[in-house]
Amino acid sequence: MTLIINYSLPLGDRISMRENLIKTFLRENPGTGIGNNASRYHYNVEHFFDYGIFLKRPTQLNKGFDFTVNIDGLFFKKNRRYSNPSHQDIIDALTDCRINFPDIYPDISHELQQIYYCQNIILVQSGATFSDYEGNDHPIEIILLAVKWLFMEQDCAYWNYSGRAMFYEVLQENGLI
Repeated sequence: MTLIINYSLPLGDRISMRENLIKTFLRENPGTGIGNNASRYHYNVEHFFDYGIFLKRPTQLNKGFDFTVNIDGLFFKKNRRYSNPSHQDIIDALTDCRINFPDIYPDISHELQQIYYCQNIILVQSGATFSDYEGNDHPIEIILLAVKWLFMEQDCAYWNYSGRAMFYEVLQENGLI
């Protein structure tokens, strides 16, 4: 059975945000075995119109505090449908947006920087979109929210290295920030 929890990340700096999220994970009940005996969690963390961001724990990687970032209402890849975007899926979506909305993209880039620096942003529908594998358009804001949580995932999994900076540098190398 999967326990569904609504969670809101308190504002703060990178350290306090990571601490709060990990303390939330520490309150999870232990499992008693594999399969149906494992404890599973689904954290609803963001909403944007008909889309939602949720975290799933545990992951297949079993790195302790690791989780997957999923977008409810959106699937990636045609041949293997999944709701948790890879870094490449994010890069592709942002690149598509940058190409198709050159006048709006500087604002998107600025919002990515604000997310990286843990600043509070209030997302409103900009009109900028990205196309999925079927050619359907989706608001780019849902990708921005996914990036926020991918940064958090990197901070939890790779804190002792560079954490969120790893993905941020990839975004910079791709000309997205």
